[in-house]
Parts: sequence; structure tokens; C-alpha cells
Amino acid sequence: MSECLQTELACISDSLKAWFRAHATHPTCIDVAFIGNTSEHYRSGFGRLVDFDAFVFVERMDQSAGQPLADLRDRLIDQCAERGIDFELRIIDGPYKPAIARLRRPVFVVHLGVFTEQLYLASPGVKRWAWRKYRCEREPGRLARMAPSQPTLAEFVAGPKGLRWRCAAIEKGAVEMTEWLLPSLAVVSLIVTPAEVNFVECCFAYAANVARNHARALGAPEADQLENAEFFAWYDRTVLRSPELLDLMAHKARCRDAGFDLPAEQARQLATDYLRKVEHQLAYV
Repeated sequence: MSECLQTELACISDSLKAWFRAHATHPTCIDVAFIGNTSEHYRSGFGRLVDFDAFVFVERMDQSAGQPLADLRDRLIDQCAERGIDFELRIIDGPYKPAIARLRRPVFVVHLGVFTEQLYLASPGVKRWAWRKYRCEREPGRLARMAPSQPTLAEFVAGPKGLRWRCAAIEKGAVEMTEWLLPSLAVVSLIVTPAEVNFVECCFAYAANVARNHARALGAPEADQLENAEFFAWYDRTVLRSPELLDLMAHKARCRDAGFDLPAEQARQLATDYLRKVEHQLAYV
């Protein structure tokens, strides 16, 4: 990727961060947090497919909260199109990625979680435990305050959105997601199947999340310290030998520049083999 494009994508990311920091003081907004590679916790360069992840806490899940986000989306779609970059902003609970088998031009995706505090507290404990490290703009320790105690191995295996749930979804070929539409924040359900390109990302994300949550349930700090390139090699050496996971994560890294051109059934088989291996190791739980 050219240095010029890297600069363009970095400028878009910086301007979005400035917008969300300012939005944290909007009357409908309670707080904002940057998540994953968008946060200061992990650092990675930009691929041609950019993920910008953030949480927005609101007073109410209604159009007054959704309209500023819809306006931002519409403005950025036009501005990015002028630069030859596709832009999306969606509020989805699930491993969403654009359905692009081969990237023809850069894509910048803003993947938001929008919550009231009550809605956030209803999220599975394994997720809130993973998110506890991220800093909010107005109340820096908000996510730590709303985190549960460290999940046990039993919760990791059998709890909501745990290992067995994720394994069953991949094996069945039906990954359910929830989307809040803009600007109304009306709720719709999505089912992603192997017939859709996004299913490949579901396999990537579920395997990656299981590996990190497995390490977290074991109390390993590396789960929240290492970036992907380091973490999965550490996990393979230290927690569970799994060439299937390493193979899948190598494909995931390549997709940041190439698109989701891995055949869905190949991704599904690699993910299933890895998830079943973890389940077998923890059969005593």
C-alpha cells in the first residue's frame, strides 16, 4: 500500500477520533470509548480494509441518539468517495465485515457498539471482561467499573457467547447478529451463512475471540497485552498447540489487504477443527 494512501487513511481515522471525542459532550451521549486497534491499547498499521471500532454510550436508544451518527455516516460516505475510498458506518453486535471477496479499492469501516448502561450490562460477561481495559473519554474507568469478575473456565465453555455457542454457530453455518439501523436505532436480526462472504470473517473472529477468552479464563495477562501477530504465536506455544488457528489467523491478516477470498468452507473447517480441539481439552469442565 502506498505511503499516500496510508496518510489518507490515517487522516480519516484521526478526524473520526476527534469527532467522537467531541460527540462525548453531545446532550444525547454519555461517553465514548475506542476499542481494539482504534484504541491506544493496541497499535497496528492500516490495511486497505480499515476497521474503526468504538463504543458510544447514550441516554436512550432512539432517533435523537442515532441522528448525529447517521449524519456523520452520510457526510463521510461522500468525502471518502471523493478520495476513491468506500466508507461504511454500522451498529452491529457481531463480527461484521463488508461482503467483498476481493478488494478493488480501500474500504474504511466504522463498526460501532451503541449502548445504554443497562444494555451494556446485559452483554455477556466474557465480553465485558475483555473490554474492561479500554478507556472512556469522560469516565476513563467506566468499562472497568461495569466489568464482571474474571470468567471461569466453565463460563468460558458453557456461558453466553462462550465456546460451545460459537462452535455450534460455525458448525451449523448460521451466525446471528443484531443491527441497530440509523437513524432510528430500530433493531433487526441478521443471519450470516456460508453462502455469504461475511461468513469467512465470522470464522476468523470466533476463533480469535475463543483463543483470547481461553487465555483470559486461565488468568494469562498476555490475552490483553499482546497484539495479534504476537498473541497467537504465544497461545500456540503456551496454551494449546493449534496449527489450524495459526493458519486461520494468517489468512485473517492477509484479508486486510486482499479481501475475503478464502473459501467459506475452508475457513469453516479450520475454525471448527480449532474450536473442537479447545472443547476436547476442556471436556472436564
